[in-house]
Amino acid sequence: MKQILTFIALLMIYTSAQAQIEQGDTEISFMGYYSTMVGEDVDPNGTGSFQLSYGKYITPHLLLGVAPTLSFTTGQDEDGDPAVETNWSGSVFFTYNFSTTSKLIPYITGQFYQSRFDIPENAEFSDFSFVTFGLGFKNFFNEYASLNTQGLYGFSLSEDAEGGILLIMTGLSFIF
Repeated sequence: MKQILTFIALLMIYTSAQAQIEQGDTEISFMGYYSTMVGEDVDPNGTGSFQLSYGKYITPHLLLGVAPTLSFTTGQDEDGDPAVETNWSGSVFFTYNFSTTSKLIPYITGQFYQSRFDIPENAEFSDFSFVTFGLGFKNFFNEYASLNTQGLYGFSLSEDAEGGILLIMTGLSFIF
């Protein structure tokens, strides 16, 4: 037990740094992720995406922002041939940091995620809308830049939805 407490104390000393996040700071993140629909009656699928997020710190702990996303999905066309589809999506989000003064900052996050803006004629906007929540951490490698990783789980706002959405995102974040 003493070894664990000593390790935690050393980790806290190692990760302590000057205050990195202040009210009014702006954060820009470049994130990539893989998402898949999950559930008993959902066919296996996958999408790779690139996301650019922009947010403003309302308090040193609370970040609010928007994140446009470009997704690439592999699948098959009507003839059964391999096809790649590109799609724009996006979200509005919040992040609550549990610390603002260490190199390793854990946080919770939530977002309204619209997985598609080009809605087919036979579908509703809500068929592609999700609410997600998750955990993440930012590991600062200097005062202004960090490796940012998060995992999210969400549910669809569609009345006919089965299963949920799982997102695992990683990338770089910059504070200025």
